[in-house]
Amino acid sequence: MLFKKKSKQDNLLGAVKKRLLNKLLKDKHTKQSITLSHNNIYVLPSQLGFYFIIVAILNFVMGINYQNNLILVMAYLMFVVMIIAVLLGYSNIKGLGVKYIESFASFAPNESSVKFNLQAPILTQSVSLSYPNSTKHIRSLAKVTNKDSALIINLPYTTRGKYALERFKIHSNYPFGLVNVWSYIQPKDAAYVYPTPEQVLSDTYSNTFDNTTQTGNLKESGSEEFDELITHLPEMGLQRISWKHYAKSQQLLVKEFSDYKKSDIVFDFNLLVGDTEQRLSQLCFLVCNACENNTPFTLILPTLRYKATNNAHDKSQCLALLSEYSGAMND
Repeated sequence: MLFKKKSKQDNLLGAVKKRLLNKLLKDKHTKQSITLSHNNIYVLPSQLGFYFIIVAILNFVMGINYQNNLILVMAYLMFVVMIIAVLLGYSNIKGLGVKYIESFASFAPNESSVKFNLQAPILTQSVSLSYPNSTKHIRSLAKVTNKDSALIINLPYTTRGKYALERFKIHSNYPFGLVNVWSYIQPKDAAYVYPTPEQVLSDTYSNTFDNTTQTGNLKESGSEEFDELITHLPEMGLQRISWKHYAKSQQLLVKEFSDYKKSDIVFDFNLLVGDTEQRLSQLCFLVCNACENNTPFTLILPTLRYKATNNAHDKSQCLALLSEYSGAMND
C-alpha cells in the first residue's frame, strides 16, 4: 500500500515537473537541429559541485573564526576553481550543433532508434545525448570536432506502436565534473515499432503465399494475348522491350501479356485468425514477403484500405499503418 502511494506521488511529481519544464522552455527547443548558444544553454553545479561549494563555505567560516589566512586562501581558491569550471563548461559546449537525421523502425520486441549528427567549431569534450526517464538510453562522445560525428540512440520502445519523440537532453560534465551544462532538442518526428512477423495461420493465405513465393508472381488464367504497353523496369530484362515503339517514341516500353500480368492479392485483416495482435503480426509477415517478391497487393484493415503497387515506400507505409492500428476486431 505504501509502495502504491509512493508510486502515485512520483508520477504526480514527474507530471508537474514536465509541465513546468514545458512552460519554461516553450518551443525554442522543438527543432530538427539546434546550435547551442547563450539563450539555450543551462548551467548549474553538479552534485559534486554542490559538495565542493559547501566545503568552500565551511573553510571560509573556519578561516574567519580561527583567523587562519591559510584556510581563507584555500576557500578563495576553491571558489575560483568553481567559477573557472562554470566558464569552461559553458565555453566547451557553446557553438555545438546537434542535428536530427532520422528514426529507425524496428520489429517488436526490438528497440527502435534515432540518429543524430554532432558538429562543433572547436573541440568539444564529454558530450552525451539521453532520452527522458531512462538511464539506459544514453550515448556519449568523448570528443566532437568540426567533422560530423554520428550518434545513434536506442529508444525505450519495444511494443507495437507509433511513438512521438520526446525531448532529448544534451549534457556535459566537463570539466572536473563540478558543473552540469545541458540543453535540449525535440525533433518533430515519430518512431515506429512494427508488429512481430508471424507465420500465417489461415489456409487461404498460406496457399496464396506459397504460390507467390514460388513463382515470384501470381499468373492469371488465359492465353498469352497482348494486353497493354507499360514502362520498362530494370528487373524486366531487355528481351521484353518493344524496339519498334522505341524507334518511334525513344521510350523503353514493354508489351504486357495476360500471362505476365500480376494479379492484385488482398490481405484482409478480417480473413485472418487469432486476436488483434496475432492478425497484425500475420499481416506484417504477408506484407514483408509480398514486397520482397515484388508482388502487388491490397492491405485491408477494418478502418482503411491501402493499395501497394511496389513503390519504394509501400512497405514502410503498410508497416506504419499496422503499427498505428488501434481498433478492435470485426468478427
